[in-house]
Amino acid sequence: MGITHTKYYRTKITHATLSVQLKSLVENGLVERTQYEDIPPHVEYSLTEIGEKFRPVLDAMQHWGMEYIEYMKEK
Repeated sequence: MGITHTKYYRTKITHATLSVQLKSLVENGLVERTQYEDIPPHVEYSLTEIGEKFRPVLDAMQHWGMEYIEYMKEK
């Protein structure tokens, strides 16, 4: 199951920055890009097999990030 590019617009990252990061992940084999010619056209990104092996690290970073956000709110 992939994610669509627009799902990350709710974060504070520019379209250009997101595009550069996704392109790098694709070039390094961690993410694959699938383009659909529907109307309107859209693109989905998903982890490759080797990218899936990195998922525990991503999950741990997300968990730490959420805890850090809560920590900073309490300061």
